[in-house]
Amino acid sequence: MPKKSLLLIILFLYSSLSLDAQNKINEYLNIPGPIKIDNTFYNLIWSSHPNENYYKQEYLSPNEKIEKYGTLVMIDYIQGTLKIEDVINRKVTELENLKKSNPVVNYKIYENGEEYILDFLITENSKDGKEILIAERNVYRYKLISNNKSKGVLLFGVSERGYKENIENFFNNLKNNSSKLIEVVGNYQLPNIEIK
Repeated sequence: MPKKSLLLIILFLYSSLSLDAQNKINEYLNIPGPIKIDNTFYNLIWSSHPNENYYKQEYLSPNEKIEKYGTLVMIDYIQGTLKIEDVINRKVTELENLKKSNPVVNYKIYENGEEYILDFLITENSKDGKEILIAERNVYRYKLISNNKSKGVLLFGVSERGYKENIENFFNNLKNNSSKLIEVVGNYQLPNIEIK
C-alpha cells in the first residue's frame, strides 16, 4: 500500500476517534438516569468538566432538542469548601449587571433552612430592543453537600424557554403558574453526588 494512502487512512481513523471523543457524554456525578421531574423523564444529553472543581450536566426529554428546548434540567456541582451564599451572590451580581441594560431581567431568592432557591428571568432581545426573541425562566436550587466522600455546592435547576412565536403564551403561563416550578424544584429529591 502506498505511503500516501496509509497516511490518509491513519488521519481518517484519528479524526473519527476524535469526533467520537467529542460526542461522548460522561456521567461525572454518578446519577442514575433518566431522571423524572413532574411526570416527565429527562435523559443526560450533555456534560462538561471544565476545571478540576466544576461539573455540569444537562438533561432533556426525548422529544426536545438543545437548540430550541422548552424545558431543560441541569445539575451542577462545585467541589470545595465554599459558602453557599457566595455562590448565590456571584449569580445575583451577574443578574444585576444584565439588568442595567435589560429591564426585563428580574429575580427572587427564597431561603429554606440550609437551602436556597433563586428564581430568575432573562431574555434575548432584538437589536433595537423592541422585541423579545427568547425568554428564559430559571429556577435554581442550591444545597451545601458535606459528607465523607465530597464537599461542595450542588445546583439543581430547571430552565423553561419561550420563543418569539410563542412568547405571549410563555408570559401568560408564567403569570398564572409562577409558583408551580418553584414547588417542583423545591420538592424534588436531590440525587446523591458521587464523583467518578
